Amino acid sequence: MQINLMIVRQFVLLCGINMALMFPVMSWSQELSEEELEKWFLDDSRSHPFDTDVNEGQLELLAKPPEKAVLHSQNRFTISADSLKNGWVSMRQCYHNLDAVPAMEVVYQYKNMKNLTVASVAGIEKAWVEGQSVQLLNTETGATLCIEAQVQILYPYTQGKYVLKNGPFQRKFLDGYYPMRVTLQVVFSAHLLKFDSVSPPQQKGVKLTQTRDTVEVDIWFAGRLFTQIFFASTKLQ
Repeated sequence: MQINLMIVRQFVLLCGINMALMFPVMSWSQELSEEELEKWFLDDSRSHPFDTDVNEGQLELLAKPPEKAVLHSQNRFTISADSLKNGWVSMRQCYHNLDAVPAMEVVYQYKNMKNLTVASVAGIEKAWVEGQSVQLLNTETGATLCIEAQVQILYPYTQGKYVLKNGPFQRKFLDGYYPMRVTLQVVFSAHLLKFDSVSPPQQKGVKLTQTRDTVEVDIWFAGRLFTQIFFASTKLQ
């Protein structure tokens, strides 16, 4: 198979996960050889833009997950009593099904973020923090990266209500957006808060699971995804 290496090189540098504003931008920090590019491009273990209908940015919820493995951003946020005062929540974030490349960086663009650490890795030779980024060396196909940090993303909404805002999540290549999975789990004290609602609401492509002190939203989509999870204070009831 003859491959246009210029197109492939653009794909390697620009695709993967591109989470602007509050979420990380992943990029390959060194250029691959032609043999490495060809091997990576022909790998059938994941979904590539070239075998998927192009989405131009509008949010498209996927009623049925893609047949091939796609990038999965799994997030857990913990809201404490202090979070209601200052907006800071604890975050654990894992990326599954990363691409196999010699070097990659995950650059976080949260407006307010602190105490970024690498919690665990699998299929990655080395990972370390540099400022507000995580550097990865020699990731294998399907590799996993987990980080922990504190982020300021909880906001007062109306009297006695709060909203946890995230986004945009997006997996972009050139002018197209491609399938991705995002899971958001929020842990909180039922003595302080109760879950109110979520945007986008539960429907095909959006699964909502909740208990007395947790709520989890699992979303399969293409395009640009913004989420809002609303809570009400139990202290006013």
